[in-house]
Amino acid sequence: MSAAIYTALATAMFFLQDAYFSVGGMELSLKNPCAVGIVALALLDLIVSVRLDRLLVLTRHALVQALPFLIPLVFSAAVWVSSGAESAAVVNGVSMIAPQLLSVAVAAATLYLFGERGIWYCLGSMCAANLLSVLVVIQEGGLSQFLQEFCTLLITFSGETGPLMMRLESHDITFAFGPFLIYLLLNWKRIPRAPVWLALTALFFLIGLKRIAVPAVALGFAAAALLRLLPEKAARQAAMCAAVGMMIVSFAYIASIRYGLFRFLEERFQIDTMGRVEMYENLEPYYHISFPYMGRGTGFERFVDWASGAVYPVPDPTRMPIHNDFLRLYLNLGFVGYWVWLWGWLAARLRYWFRQGGRESGCLFLGICVYCFVLYATDNTIYYPYTLIACALVPMACGLDGQARAALEERCAQWSRRGGEPPPVKGGPEEGGGAA
Repeated sequence: MSAAIYTALATAMFFLQDAYFSVGGMELSLKNPCAVGIVALALLDLIVSVRLDRLLVLTRHALVQALPFLIPLVFSAAVWVSSGAESAAVVNGVSMIAPQLLSVAVAAATLYLFGERGIWYCLGSMCAANLLSVLVVIQEGGLSQFLQEFCTLLITFSGETGPLMMRLESHDITFAFGPFLIYLLLNWKRIPRAPVWLALTALFFLIGLKRIAVPAVALGFAAAALLRLLPEKAARQAAMCAAVGMMIVSFAYIASIRYGLFRFLEERFQIDTMGRVEMYENLEPYYHISFPYMGRGTGFERFVDWASGAVYPVPDPTRMPIHNDFLRLYLNLGFVGYWVWLWGWLAARLRYWFRQGGRESGCLFLGICVYCFVLYATDNTIYYPYTLIACALVPMACGLDGQARAALEERCAQWSRRGGEPPPVKGGPEEGGGAA
């Protein structure tokens, strides 16, 4: 019963990305009630049958995965208080962070309900939602036209897209397939029915093709695969060195933009920066590269149209976004906040996954971080809920059932040493764990 309800809610959540309803004049996405429904389903299951083993592990996992979203909340709160920000700015910022935390909660709820198998329930729902979208488009435009436009999309590497393919161009759900692709490529020998999952995931990844996502997946997979060839200690050390390198590069990227990188590329090499020079010049009055810079608070970018530099008294998410999540975070969090965020996003979590799940989990998590690193440098994916669900769920699912058993055994041993009695546990790993 839980599986059927979850599948219906998750498929609807992934399908209803562009469907909205209005409450008090505010437009809200229909995917959010579905996401809340998934969390509520897990909470109901928790009340009915306490799966203590999964609860012990997933509580830690979820807190660690939420760390990069809690840090901006803390630093933004400091900015809002010190600057006397109006309520509109605070509500706007919190409304951007809340969906990030909800995405982590959805990932944790999925795994609580199904254990490691949750990764397939989630991926299957994503594929089902994409299939529904494809069928709607085919019904309206015809199968022949769809196939013709799809072939053109692949041949031109998304350089040319017809009207049907443009309707299927959902950035968020396309990017969300990336972590699953990395997981499948790394573990295809050990996953039952791996060729089927890999074919479906690759197909829907290509239907909504985003050019930057292809090298992002390739680099993420290559980084994880190479590190898995090393002994565990060497892999952990190499991964931490890579994380430090990525942190330094991201900051150097921001600084180089501030001091005219894109203007140099456009003038010296005649590279089409697609309006980024003008956008970054409009950003210059609002930030500087120095230790005292405190930031503007999460959501500040919604108050400015970066194409023209015009400032507005109210936020609007439809204005031209900053196609650079690293710069966006620096603008909002300031110098200290940005480095703390980098530590929480990369170093702290990478150390946790190596310690919690060993080389397999640590290398997988690094691969996902490399994937995100490429996207953050060029796009606006840090607030995409579907992508966040995938990035949170995939590493949490890796080895979850074994970790849950070990955590429960350790806790029971502690209770035994203290002379206490553990609470009754229903729905242990033997009822919901295992591979697909």
